[in-house]
Amino acid sequence: MSKEIIVGTAHSKGPGVTKGVLRVGDAPDGSPLNAPVIIVQGEKDGPVVWLHGCVHGNEYSGTYIIHGLVRELDTTRLSGTVVALPVLNVSAFRSKQRMSPYEGYNGGDLNRQFPGDAGGTLTQQMAYELFEPLKRYADVLIDFHTALTPDVRWALFPRVDGEAGALSEKVARAFGYRDTLPAPDNILAGSAMMTAAKAGIASFIVECGGKNRSFTDESVADAVGRLHNVLRALGMEEGEVSPQEPMNYFSNFEWVTATEGGLFQRSVGCGDTVEEGSVIGQYYDVFGNPRAQARSPKAGIVLAIHPGPVMATGETLIHIGLEPKAA
Repeated sequence: MSKEIIVGTAHSKGPGVTKGVLRVGDAPDGSPLNAPVIIVQGEKDGPVVWLHGCVHGNEYSGTYIIHGLVRELDTTRLSGTVVALPVLNVSAFRSKQRMSPYEGYNGGDLNRQFPGDAGGTLTQQMAYELFEPLKRYADVLIDFHTALTPDVRWALFPRVDGEAGALSEKVARAFGYRDTLPAPDNILAGSAMMTAAKAGIASFIVECGGKNRSFTDESVADAVGRLHNVLRALGMEEGEVSPQEPMNYFSNFEWVTATEGGLFQRSVGCGDTVEEGSVIGQYYDVFGNPRAQARSPKAGIVLAIHPGPVMATGETLIHIGLEPKAA
């Protein structure tokens, strides 16, 4: 049975590909800030999977992953619908930065502003315009992000009760990144993932690669393949669900900022296991002399680490997944 889905000017009434835009705000010159929308509806009924990228404007890896999947979808063999918004934070995307240049106050992180406010700041209004159709149509949300370096590769799903929690974990296992956080519901307040989960929508965050062009074509292709596996697990594409590598669940994460500065050379990569006190990098001064070692303050798995080559105090040094256990 065909399903009518309307997201902005994209109006899908049956099988096929529909494109349009969702107006999420206005620029200072009065021109609209339009997020692109692609609706791919299959010939058979099934779930609605909502994909979005560039919640943070310079996290372009997700845009490429979404484009890669959409190009490979076959509507004659698809059960259900994929709604794809490859670029959410349009003004930040255009300016190649994390948050909108038009957001001067009250916190411009779009991924802390859901479900939004129609009368709030620009970022709150964007979140409102995006979340209204998402909660109306989506059965599953998959949200794409990046960190700092090309080797970033981990994921999160909400640890919530009921069907939304169970389906979120099913999606996480079908996608199959080894290092995954079953996120407790007291973290990431205002994120699209957690807000959707509390509204009864299964949700999942992919962290793949680094900001700007710090990601590889291979990691994009790998993520696209994993998305097809998710669609098979949801019964939206034909074929067997491919078994994935054994997974580590960790209990939480911790961001650590630098208390030193200088030319920085990291000595660990994403996915490495570190102990408390492990050397994770070396600082040098501008004369080339070693000045300090960077050490991990906690044990766990490296989720992200500063790429160098230079670092000031207060910058993100390392992001650690705590207490990893086989799941």
